[in-house]
Amino acid sequence: MPPYPDIAPWPPPRYTEPLAPDFESAFDRYAKVFVVAWSMAFGYALEDWQIQLIRAVLEVFPEGHPRAGRLRWQQAVISLGRQNGKTEIAAALGLWRLISKPTALVIGIASSAEQAGLVYRRAMQAVNGNPALSKRFTRTTETRGLQTSEGGRYELKAAKSAALQGLPIDLGLVDELHLLRRVLWGDLVSGTGGRPDCIVVGITTAGDSDSELLLDLYKLGEQAIQDDGAARVFFAAWEAPEARVPDDDETLGRWLAMANPAVASGRTDLEALITLVRTKPPTDAVRYHLNRFLTSTRAPFIEPALWIKAARRPESVFPRGARLVFSVDATPGLGFASIVATARAEDGSTHSELVASLRAPSIERLLALCIHLWRYRPATIAVDGNTLRALGKRLAERGIPTMTGSYADAISAAAMLYRLIATGKLIQGGDPLRAVQIQRATRKNVGEAFTISRADSATEIDALKATALGALALDIAPASIGGQVF
Repeated sequence: MPPYPDIAPWPPPRYTEPLAPDFESAFDRYAKVFVVAWSMAFGYALEDWQIQLIRAVLEVFPEGHPRAGRLRWQQAVISLGRQNGKTEIAAALGLWRLISKPTALVIGIASSAEQAGLVYRRAMQAVNGNPALSKRFTRTTETRGLQTSEGGRYELKAAKSAALQGLPIDLGLVDELHLLRRVLWGDLVSGTGGRPDCIVVGITTAGDSDSELLLDLYKLGEQAIQDDGAARVFFAAWEAPEARVPDDDETLGRWLAMANPAVASGRTDLEALITLVRTKPPTDAVRYHLNRFLTSTRAPFIEPALWIKAARRPESVFPRGARLVFSVDATPGLGFASIVATARAEDGSTHSELVASLRAPSIERLLALCIHLWRYRPATIAVDGNTLRALGKRLAERGIPTMTGSYADAISAAAMLYRLIATGKLIQGGDPLRAVQIQRATRKNVGEAFTISRADSATEIDALKATALGALALDIAPASIGGQVF
């Protein structure tokens, strides 16, 4: 059931309205095909709001217009929160173009091949799951593309300008538009060559101050709303009224319904989403769930008050005999280094203790300390792969289980540490060093994720980075090795 009857999943808070309430769409004659295709392939149908959105994107000029029967829009920008079925919408648009035009060329791109492949594979699954539809295709593979018996093709292209040059594009599909460079969108639009019934569609969540292309397209979309679509740009944005996370759940729920049509329709569990949003950094909640732009890619890592709240109480002790890891991080140039112990208690809480803080340590000194700590039989000793790769190598040579953290691990570690602190599942030793570092630590967006940024923080953050790495290592290290009393 829809949680708020006065908030409908369609239309969104901002969009370019059709020329008439009973407008015609190029999707109409194929709508039943898609109902059958999705039901057979996936066991469910596209939601009504998704159908209405696709119809609006594929609106055609009415009878009597000089362009009667032709697509009204040459570009389309769709912005909505995460987990609302963006993949389904893009895949349906790709299939529509392949079955509606015999020799169509559909090009899918995204910020990464993996992201572009999500849409492509959904389209491929819809074809392979429907015997009648699959007969129209001569090739349906993950590596060589979709191809119809009449010569239509759906291909994935790298997010590089050279890959798009000279292609006669009938439909361009871009997922996560906020990450795309401006020139690539221009190449896709140029590839349509102004030919009738060609369109470029971008689907995205909100961006930030670095999302130059999306900022431009939002301006075009607003212009299209004001001039009744004269710019031939379709624009639809589901978004909360303000770029902040409300303190009360009732207001937050309503804003989430405005930014997420799957919430407004009742498909997404609103209570579970509110719980999830409350555990996320406010900047992530605003951008990805309330679908509002951020003014900057950088923000404080977490509220210092939450770290203070996580301090160990006098009656609490570091878990004895618990599963244990040690983590080591150093500043570039080995100006400072920190070693942190992390263990999980029987109640599931994660305990973190600063073991050592060193000024200008050598690799030999850190190695000696780690060998000394090995007597506690930790599950692993984790080291920062950027500054301490040599230490990790020397530990491994001695047969000590070692995790050398990568850049991807640093991103995962930042998210894990934030989640532990925000949900009250981290208990920290109350040392002054990390208290200072967390007050001045800055997060930096990395695509759809974030990391704790050394360059942007107002102090060295080796102890905080070691804390994050330790939380991740505890989660992924082999479970066969435990810990002794520490």
